[in-house]
Amino acid sequence: MTEPAISRAARLYDTAAELADLFGSRAAAHESAGTFPYENYDDLRRTGYHLATVPESYGGWGLSVADVTRAQARLGEGCASTALVVAMQVTQVARAVRAGWPQATLNRVMEGIVEHGYLINSTASEPATGSPSRGGIPTTTATPNPGGYSITGRKTYSTGAPVLHYFVVSANIPTNEVGARPQVANFLVERDQPGVSIERTWDALSLKLCGNDDLVLENVQLDKSALLASAQKPPPESAAFSAAWGLPVAAVYFGIGRAAAKFAAKYARERKPNSLGKSIAELPHIQDKAGRMELALLEAENTLFAVADLAATGEADRNPARLTALVGAAKFLATNRAIEAVDLAMRIAGSASLSMETPLQRYYRDVRAGLGNPPMDDVSIATLGKMALGIL
Repeated sequence: MTEPAISRAARLYDTAAELADLFGSRAAAHESAGTFPYENYDDLRRTGYHLATVPESYGGWGLSVADVTRAQARLGEGCASTALVVAMQVTQVARAVRAGWPQATLNRVMEGIVEHGYLINSTASEPATGSPSRGGIPTTTATPNPGGYSITGRKTYSTGAPVLHYFVVSANIPTNEVGARPQVANFLVERDQPGVSIERTWDALSLKLCGNDDLVLENVQLDKSALLASAQKPPPESAAFSAAWGLPVAAVYFGIGRAAAKFAAKYARERKPNSLGKSIAELPHIQDKAGRMELALLEAENTLFAVADLAATGEADRNPARLTALVGAAKFLATNRAIEAVDLAMRIAGSASLSMETPLQRYYRDVRAGLGNPPMDDVSIATLGKMALGIL
């Protein structure tokens, strides 16, 4: 008998809670040593969490964007770097199923994920293009040849690069037509193909453990089945579906805010200065900060999960423009209110929040990274404004 979706969703959430606590317990040591948490991914495969969005027909959980968004919020409370890599995995799988990839290629990728624990992510950013969400044309080129394509280029911010097997690479296909706009398409590249290498370049303030290294491609020979789909502007319904699957990413940053709030509450209850004779949790100004912290998180949480629920019921096909606007609003609130919550948590803890012995300093650094994930704040607000004005 097939396990009911509601049961699978609950099991995924429980698994997220288990993994969050485990990953969080390792984060400080890895940051201090400058090492990548490979063992987190062993645990990910052990629990099968990476199969959350793989269809049941392939042996996965087959869960919705609403189920996964809730689980990712809990996972984000642990090691946000690992949770972000996981978010990319489950998101890319969901998008691949809908994207219309060649069936044989999709089957092979799904089987690789299920049978071998392979992980996948897209690699679109490049040194010359800035954020791909702004419409830059990739300098990575896929030159046609009799057997398929030869692809050469460098991709930056390849989140999870140390543990990825599949890379969905955007590239331009050169044309001899004068004045013609380059054709941009997505290609499937596998880690073990000749000419594929990872250059360790990630050295950042935030998300130190996410392995945002460079993917280097040097005349990698791809057969015709590696061409997945055009990367040109998709139909509105497909674009809205893809946008909605950004919610599990936004949920990671919300999770950081929730983790900071939990830490601050525990700290306030336990902190009893001898000058006070009671816990600082009993002080009005601490209660005020805690209240405003919770208010910010409630605003983000309610919007994030409500939009995820809407997306799970097929809103992308019913009203793609509205869903896209709401996804942007949810992402804006998830990141910005989490930043606000972390700030308030640090105000509650005072100077102790700057100690490397507490996770607050890591939350402070990691939560800022959410501002760099699309959709950007300005795009989200502008789109929401157009919806409100009835001109979207």
